[in-house]
Amino acid sequence: MKTLPVRLPGFAALVFGAPLFFIGLHAAAPSAPTPVTTTASRDEAIELSPFVVRDATDTGYAATNTLDGSRLNTALRDTPGAISVFTKDFIDDIGATSLEDILRYDVNAVSAYSDDDSSGVGNQSRMFGEGFAFRVRELGGSFSVDGFRSANQPNTYNIERVGSGRGPNAILFGTGSPGGNLNFHTRAASFTRNLASIDLKVADESTRRATLDVSRVLLKNKLAFRVMGVRERKGSPLPHQYTDFQGITVTGTWRIARHTDLTASYQRDHTEGVSGRSWNHVDALSRFATQLNSGQLRWNQALERYENANGTALVAASAGTGTLVPRTVLIYGPDLSVAPALWEGASTTTNRTTNSSAASIFNTATAPIIDERFEPFGAVTATGPGEFAGVSTDNFTATFNHRWFSHVFMELAYNHATRASDTMVGGNPDIRADLNYRLPDGTLNPFFYGNGYYFSQDQWLRLNRHNNNNTLRASLSYELNLGPGWGTHRFAGMVERNVNHESRLRLREVWAGRPYGGNPEDTANRINRRRYFKVGGPFASYTAGFDPVNPFRRESFRSAFATLGPLNASWAPANEKDFNDETTTDSKMIVMQNYLFDRRLVTTVGVRDDAIETVGPSTLRDATTGFYRFATAADQAALTPLKREWRTSARDSGLRKSFGAVLHVTKNFSLTANYANGVQLAERNASVLPTETTPPPVQGETRDYGVAFSFLDNRVSGSVKRFESKSIQERTQSSIGAVYITPNNDVMSSFDFYLRQAGVTTFGASDPIKNISELTSVYFSQVDAYLADRIAKGSEVELTANPTRNWTLRASYSHTDRTKTNVLYEGAGWWSDRIALWKSLDSLYMARTGRPSIFNQTYLTSAGATGTYSVAQRIADSDVQLAQLRLEEAQSYGNRADKANLWTRYSFPTGKLKGAAIGGGWRYQSANVAGVDLATKRNLMGNPRSLFDLLLQYRTKGFMGMWTNATSVTYQLNVTNLLDDRTVNATKLDLDSVTGTQFYRRAFREDPRVVAFTLRTDF
Repeated sequence: MKTLPVRLPGFAALVFGAPLFFIGLHAAAPSAPTPVTTTASRDEAIELSPFVVRDATDTGYAATNTLDGSRLNTALRDTPGAISVFTKDFIDDIGATSLEDILRYDVNAVSAYSDDDSSGVGNQSRMFGEGFAFRVRELGGSFSVDGFRSANQPNTYNIERVGSGRGPNAILFGTGSPGGNLNFHTRAASFTRNLASIDLKVADESTRRATLDVSRVLLKNKLAFRVMGVRERKGSPLPHQYTDFQGITVTGTWRIARHTDLTASYQRDHTEGVSGRSWNHVDALSRFATQLNSGQLRWNQALERYENANGTALVAASAGTGTLVPRTVLIYGPDLSVAPALWEGASTTTNRTTNSSAASIFNTATAPIIDERFEPFGAVTATGPGEFAGVSTDNFTATFNHRWFSHVFMELAYNHATRASDTMVGGNPDIRADLNYRLPDGTLNPFFYGNGYYFSQDQWLRLNRHNNNNTLRASLSYELNLGPGWGTHRFAGMVERNVNHESRLRLREVWAGRPYGGNPEDTANRINRRRYFKVGGPFASYTAGFDPVNPFRRESFRSAFATLGPLNASWAPANEKDFNDETTTDSKMIVMQNYLFDRRLVTTVGVRDDAIETVGPSTLRDATTGFYRFATAADQAALTPLKREWRTSARDSGLRKSFGAVLHVTKNFSLTANYANGVQLAERNASVLPTETTPPPVQGETRDYGVAFSFLDNRVSGSVKRFESKSIQERTQSSIGAVYITPNNDVMSSFDFYLRQAGVTTFGASDPIKNISELTSVYFSQVDAYLADRIAKGSEVELTANPTRNWTLRASYSHTDRTKTNVLYEGAGWWSDRIALWKSLDSLYMARTGRPSIFNQTYLTSAGATGTYSVAQRIADSDVQLAQLRLEEAQSYGNRADKANLWTRYSFPTGKLKGAAIGGGWRYQSANVAGVDLATKRNLMGNPRSLFDLLLQYRTKGFMGMWTNATSVTYQLNVTNLLDDRTVNATKLDLDSVTGTQFYRRAFREDPRVVAFTLRTDF
């Protein structure tokens, strides 16, 4: 049997009196806190650990018990937290194979498209190798497998049930997202019977799936073994996109003695395929094309140029034209079987210039996608099949359970989980028209716009990620029955060590050896891949350039310049943001569950003490190769003058708490309340003020209270809850440059210039700096993120019902309001210190030189360009930008306030339709906040989503004269998006700055109807 660790304290006296106070707790003990038994045979009962829950008690879509409230086998009616359970019947009926499929019918969950970000460009939104991102209660969500952290996105081929917990809870899953966590429970080997099943599935978009599940009793009530496997090819309505998935899971349980068992499982999965953003190309075409089509612009064959209708030369801004100036570019035509041509600049220091269309029809500083006059939404994959990824995962778990005495259980558990991915990453490529009638050598340009071509150009990144988790856990539980007056109590303790090694290496495709000078990753050395395609041609060819043979291949081209020789494609680190860290989390936890007043009051108190330490090398530029690399101890001498360490570390510790209670007022109604908090580790690819290092862990906090109900012997059950969930000190990676960082670097550059100009380059011990170079080496900042708090408040309603033996349903509704506060307050002290430094330097400057204040002189940018106003005004700009940023961030971008779903199924018990079932569902999400008019503070709203699904099923024995010994053969038809709704979903909306017209900045069309047929056999 598959077991899960419990996190309960083993010493009663320490916390015995605490639960008598109503402090709103998160996770209750079982209704009947006696050991759970299940019938193995007529003459033998198998006693289960309290850390195990069986799905045999599930009826239809209703689960009675869960491990996801406290990691103990707990009745759902005794669990005050917001917990939902997806049973195997429900997972099968909705045809779910992935995390994304399950979330369609989860309570208060949405898929993420970077739509909750104020910038919302979504450069890596829904990237294949990065995994699926989602929000719960409009805050970030996470998932785990069997209670352990997992970097692998689950697939249902080996899943028995899924527990969905909303809000953070460190008692349940340690580090996790503040929105909530989905815990996937894998299937266990059965001691009681042999079983086997085969599922075959075919669906639209050339989707094919086959799964096998075989469980065997090797020694009755002693040894059982199970093997599960899957092979799937999943297509997409968007061209080029697909997923190939294959996996195998092997698990076994050995009952060493009556009260001792050992369970071990190993899972290996591999996924590869092509992803891409759901929206069109970025628009660099429509302004020019629209004016040309309307007659405002015309082609002059005699002069071989486009011009205004009156014959005057074009002005780039008004005509929507401009230039692209890559040093080199690889040119592909519509036929990718032809090797690309290498276009170079006129010299090794001159860029290749392409006159092209360059602007949208909308007046905006942003970069909107092109509208449907040029590309229908949902018709293109702008990056093409070049955005390829491969992901491999391994997961090994061993769990040892032993009952020492009649009420003392022990569990020892070990988990090893790894994930390795290699992903090609494109940008958001734009679409343009080439306006050059001739090439630089005077020959005709075959891809000239007048010949009927568009083009799209991209630069490629490669993202290598590794994630290795090792978890060792020991748990002990004890049950104490003090009689009718004092109740029954459970105590448990847990100690755990998790060691996580995570690395990220982001590589840019470049020409090897820095042939065009500078640093390896500089713009001149980057490889640009451009593809021309026919106007009105197949939308599958509407892509940027890519290597059609192998996106990871290192190609070679001959330069026209003898001094360069061959140009070899290679990869160089993109920036200094890579990391290679080891995070160690040592945890101790105690929990007490209590059944008081004849089990009318059920409480749980849990406290978890975490000590988290992250250690990793700094990055620096190698003096020989020019590559960014990880520092070593030998680099410390060079880093000391820069006030940097070759290795950085971050520590965090603190108590995480969980308090909850359920008061059964009547047989049918209960009052529930809980408080819980948690922590989510921040990725170390970002830095924040004031320390300019990795942000601290994100703190999560939730409060829930409400009423639970149950009728007709729990055939109808549910809850109504109010909640407030918080994400505290959450990282946002946008806009900080304009507020503090760019002004700081510009002002530092200005002081460096004016001090040097005046000959002030030496300083004494009492001066604010010791060396003039500190201004640009030590005091320049590269911070790229800031912190803020998100608060989500609302209500949730759930209903699960089996009104009759043949009819089952589940439904939910939620309302959520999310706000953002405390934006960038961590930088206020840092900025004040900088202003004090500048004032001190300015006083020193005036005293030594007798010249007027630097603050009154023209500022210089960090790149050395002369500004247009004074240093003082450059500093004042920050206040304006900060106010603008806080106003923008205060908006609840992406928030879909109302969500509802309903799924039902009815099975015909008698008559000609006996064995048949019909069902279906409805999924609704209200319009999202997709933008804001800052002048009026008016939200720009996207469209609501309202989709219907259908289920038709027939269950019998045998298949066309075969499999007559099968327990059942199920024929199942699922139709997703039954009405073929093609609503356009805006993730970002903006306003034209001149006309006030609203337009799509990012948007995608709802996926079309999908019909899937599944043949399921059980032997």
